[in-house]
Parts: sequence; C-alpha cells; structure tokens
Amino acid sequence: MEDKFTWNVQLAGYDHSKADPKGETTLEKFINNLDSFPWMEQIDKAAELPDKCAPTLSVKDSKSRKHFWISMAGTSSTEHGYILGYIYPKTKKGFFGLGKEKKINWLEMRASQDKSKVLKCVNYFFERNFEGLEQTLSKMDDFGQMEAKDLTGV
Repeated sequence: MEDKFTWNVQLAGYDHSKADPKGETTLEKFINNLDSFPWMEQIDKAAELPDKCAPTLSVKDSKSRKHFWISMAGTSSTEHGYILGYIYPKTKKGFFGLGKEKKINWLEMRASQDKSKVLKCVNYFFERNFEGLEQTLSKMDDFGQMEAKDLTGV
C-alpha cells in the first residue's frame, strides 16, 4: 500500500463528477493551496450555478483510504462558511441488522465559519490523528451523513 496524500480541486460550476487532479501533496503544500485558493470569486460563481459543484479542495490518504474535503458556500464575502467532509471505511449492517455486513465508505459533513478549526482538521488529517480529527469535527454543526459515492476518484 502506498504511503502518500493526493489531492484535487473542483471549481464552482463543475459537474459533481468532475475534478482536476493535482497529484501528491504535503501538509504545507495543501495549506498553501487552501490559503491561496480564490474562495470569494468561486462563491460568487457557485451562487450563479446552484445545481453544480461548490468550490472544493479534496485530499486522499492512500495509506488509510480516508478522504477529507473542504468546500465553501455562501452568498458574499461576508456571508460564507466552510463545509468539511470526512470519508472513512465503515461496516454497514445487513437489512434490519440481519444478513451479511458489508464495508462501505461513510461521509460525515460538518459546517464551520472558523478557519482555525478547519486548519486544525487539516493538520490532524495529514498527521493521521483520526481520533483528534473526529473529536474536532464532532464539535461542529452537523451538515449531514450518508454513504459516500466516489464521484471524482480523488
């Protein structure tokens, strides 16, 4: 199993299955890209195309097979927030708790307006401190949970 992190970008207006692969990354490089990403310009574009993707940066840990993504939504440079997605393997019980269990990828989404908490989550993900990541995410607003569909192949 490879021990690397890879990332991609989905720009506002992309189809949900489209992403631009960016290759391998490190914590420092990913944070630099997060900081330099044109979030406000992308939020404006996303508002014009509500049925398409919001701007999103995604990273995949090939060793743990976990994914973490950061998206931003809002209506202006003063009214916006982050939506964080954490995808991890999970065992799903069979129908009514009976039947065969199966492994799925589970997506938890959380919302925050606090960039320092977002950066804390990014650090935890790259450190593979998944317990710290999960604890930090659990204190944020729940934005939904579901079985993950790999639309972009991060």
